[in-house]
Amino acid sequence: MSIESDFFAKKRVVFERLEAFGFVRDGEDFVYRSLLLDGAFEAVLTISANGDVSGRVIDLDLGEDYLALRVERATGSYVGQVRQAYVDLLGQVADACFEAQAFREPQTNRLAARLASDFGDSYDHPFQRYPDYTSYRVAGKWYALLFPLKGHKLGLSGEMAEQTMEVVNIKVDPKRLEEYLALDGIYPSYHMSKKSWISIVLDDSLSDEALWDLVSASRALVNPNALASSEGPDFWIIPANLKYYDIDKEFEENEEVLWTQKASIKAGDFVLIYITAPTRAVRYICQVLEADLPNHAYRDEPSIKKLMKLRLIKTYADSDLDFERLKSLGVKAVRGPRRVSQDLRAWLQENLK
Repeated sequence: MSIESDFFAKKRVVFERLEAFGFVRDGEDFVYRSLLLDGAFEAVLTISANGDVSGRVIDLDLGEDYLALRVERATGSYVGQVRQAYVDLLGQVADACFEAQAFREPQTNRLAARLASDFGDSYDHPFQRYPDYTSYRVAGKWYALLFPLKGHKLGLSGEMAEQTMEVVNIKVDPKRLEEYLALDGIYPSYHMSKKSWISIVLDDSLSDEALWDLVSASRALVNPNALASSEGPDFWIIPANLKYYDIDKEFEENEEVLWTQKASIKAGDFVLIYITAPTRAVRYICQVLEADLPNHAYRDEPSIKKLMKLRLIKTYADSDLDFERLKSLGVKAVRGPRRVSQDLRAWLQENLK
């Protein structure tokens, strides 16, 4: 680890802010130069196209890198002054050009964002003595535990043995354990039951989609939702913002529409489409005809990989299932796709007869 990688861990560069701060584009990189300690040293910071930060501190009297800065055991007031001046500069750059993130690795942050958007799940830190450990829970039970870990703890050797990596432990079906362990980036679980848990290194060895499938399956294994019936359809509620997608126009022209695939919604499930503010009411209920359809340029957004086909079942007046009514039926918020409450499900089943 370097001074820079330690300092900018859990931070993401905002490239649009770099030139305003004083960075100069150099090919695909951005470079910033600053004098330290009354011009005795020059700091040179480079930010690569993928956001990695590297730096040099040059002794201008000698025209050489000031290597004592990088030696942990180097002590003395002068070395301390140089190091502090450099760290102060890094702090200025971080404040002006970076945004804080919850985790060190990009894949971990993408996973956290999807758990929040698809399930509405937030995380907690279960161990006071180990603040870097993060857990995700459903009904109070862990389904994912994230933490930093040295490679040798997973049986890795060579350069990777002492490398610290972000890892997530998840629950799996024991019948498929060997299948999962054969995949890149997956190892026998660290400090949890190796019969039903695995450890995944969050370094993009495993694709985001494969990772998501495993984590969402872990969530279901830990606490099978009482509303999810293996013998019948699930009922979901998802928000729609008319400023970004005119679902009204879509349904005027077609009874069947394609929608971005959400959460674990499957063919046969029912989907309530909730129109966001200022309407704040369920306007449509649909049934899923097909799920996990590839997005062959139907949606321009490249991040949309899969679609589902919905068939309109019923249109409600905005006063029928407004937010106050939803609250009385156990729905506290509609911030992302989620299964409906027991009370709302019962109401729907009665009214769909």
